[in-house]
Amino acid sequence: MYKPINFFKVLTILILLVISTFSNAQNVPSHDFLISGQSHFGYIISHRNNMANLIKGHIYGGELNYIFRTEGCKTWEQIHKYPEIGVGFLHLYLANPQQLGNLEALYPYTNIRLNKLNRKASLYLRMGLGLAYLTKAFDRIENHQNGAIGSHFNAFINLRLNSDVMLSKSWRLDSGVGLTHASNAAMKTPNLGLNMVTINLGLSYAFGNKICTFKKDSIPPLKKIWQPSVIGVFGIKQLENPGGPEYLAYGLQANVYRILNYKNKLGGGIEMAYNNATKQVWINDSVKNAGASDIIQAGAKISYSFNMNRLSLPIDFGVYFYKKQAYNGIFFHRIGLRYLITKHIVANLTLLTHWAKADYFEWGVGYQF
Repeated sequence: MYKPINFFKVLTILILLVISTFSNAQNVPSHDFLISGQSHFGYIISHRNNMANLIKGHIYGGELNYIFRTEGCKTWEQIHKYPEIGVGFLHLYLANPQQLGNLEALYPYTNIRLNKLNRKASLYLRMGLGLAYLTKAFDRIENHQNGAIGSHFNAFINLRLNSDVMLSKSWRLDSGVGLTHASNAAMKTPNLGLNMVTINLGLSYAFGNKICTFKKDSIPPLKKIWQPSVIGVFGIKQLENPGGPEYLAYGLQANVYRILNYKNKLGGGIEMAYNNATKQVWINDSVKNAGASDIIQAGAKISYSFNMNRLSLPIDFGVYFYKKQAYNGIFFHRIGLRYLITKHIVANLTLLTHWAKADYFEWGVGYQF
């Protein structure tokens, strides 16, 4: 019988080793950072009827984090109330060793402060995006009942409401509740994905500067201007039949945002896409031979973007005004990341969805005017 590893013992040993190593180091680091260990307990959400057979019990696990605390040396750090930036490694036992196995995730994240600056207690919104490995994935012969995950490697998204209380200059008590999602955005089907809710509790130990010296300078005024951009993207997906061919999709997006303040932008745009998976659906329907004009989709959208220095988190809500194929409906949505590499060049990693159904990841690059 499968016996899950005692991750809590492993996590405790790792934390003690790290603390011992840094405590005995001759050169104390000049930057303030924390090592954090967290325990997790929760459950998998049955968001589809055919998910129920995969849920066998509560899930649990542990997490190890490296956290760097900003002190306001840069303007954007002061604007966002001195956020924390971290890297986490998460292990979750999914209570179904035969069909789901375990989840291992490595991901960067940021803790955005929600309350006023307080050295004793803080409230954070934690946002993370990284890579997850599921030890069990769909297999036609050995694991055909796993309709949730079609690949071992998956995208990992974590949103968490975190609170912490400083117990001393070095020790911090952390707790929170979070929502975690793992899927591959239909690059490999089946791909219902895993949605998990967990509560977490743990301890953090601070190294370097025990007490942060927060800088506070006058914030320069911001020009509230319109900011247009053009982004080209591509993606890969499968249709719903597992093991089928992979199809390439292309897109071109024209966006314009109104800068409201340092954190928020609001705007909209138009876009066009050519999806070879849609072409295959058309062929399968055998209505007629599909030409390029039958496959091209064009839509308009309203957009919001949350910004942290060069990094932005866009959210789009759109409707197709030109679409001859009924596949996936007329509404589309988008979430993801964009990073301003230079003053004008922007890198794009977004997820195109149709309501709660993921279509494909959009990888791309664009020009911001």
